[in-house]
Amino acid sequence: MADELPDGIHHFPSDEFPRALPKVPLPFALLGLYLSLSVLWILVSDRVATAVFDDHAAESWVQTVKGIGFVVVTATVMTLAVATYVRRSNADRQALEDAWDETILGWALAMDARESNLALHSQRGADLTLLLARRMNVPDRQLRDLYRGALLHDIGKFAVPEEVLNFPGPLNDEQWALIRQHPDRAVRLLAPIEFLRAAIDIPQSHHEKWDGSGYPRGLSGTDIPLWARIFAVVDVYDAITSKRSYHDGASHERAMEIIRADSGTHFDPVVVAVFEELMSRGNPLDRDAIG
Repeated sequence: MADELPDGIHHFPSDEFPRALPKVPLPFALLGLYLSLSVLWILVSDRVATAVFDDHAAESWVQTVKGIGFVVVTATVMTLAVATYVRRSNADRQALEDAWDETILGWALAMDARESNLALHSQRGADLTLLLARRMNVPDRQLRDLYRGALLHDIGKFAVPEEVLNFPGPLNDEQWALIRQHPDRAVRLLAPIEFLRAAIDIPQSHHEKWDGSGYPRGLSGTDIPLWARIFAVVDVYDAITSKRSYHDGASHERAMEIIRADSGTHFDPVVVAVFEELMSRGNPLDRDAIG
């Protein structure tokens, strides 16, 4: 599988994700026109057939042909009308999706700006998560929600004071308690927003650990949502290789050593194995010069 990120907003194009037909009723005007033309056709054509054909058999044959013709013509017209309506609706929906994604990216950038040396952390993590998710055969229709969740993984930290986020050393118990609240705060922020509910798994569960020692719910194994298990590996990799207020960035090789050592305790071993394949020639984001 090619390790390529799609183009476009957040690095994926509008046609990357198949969209279901919008669940909206046909316009009442179109429905009314269809019913009116149907009634008019039936009344007029019946009278014409009766007036022209005296023979009952001939009239019956004409009525049959007329009915078939009516079905074919109206079905064709309705199909074209519906197709046009769906295209317009999808175009409107795409514009709305793009506007949402621009807003989410803005939230992520603002969130990262609150922590020193954290520029583009969320976008780098989301890009790499998308590549890893594809390797793990996450369905295409789910990738946009997964990407949004990765971008917003630390949205709950908006409720954490900046002096805690940028504290240059080990946190005390009170500071650590504030940090541990950010997954639950993320859920409270995102759950009321209908189009982001499907993206909650990562913000809520990316600090859970395979052996059950994580937070906030102490989930273990496959009870941890797959998207969160995928993102957890990526998040730690980026944290290790990036300069932070409390450490300098480590090498790619050192980061991979740490992740391998934590396979089966912190991380899902299957995810780690696929991540190693993805990163076998180094970080693909560096090769593609993204972020």
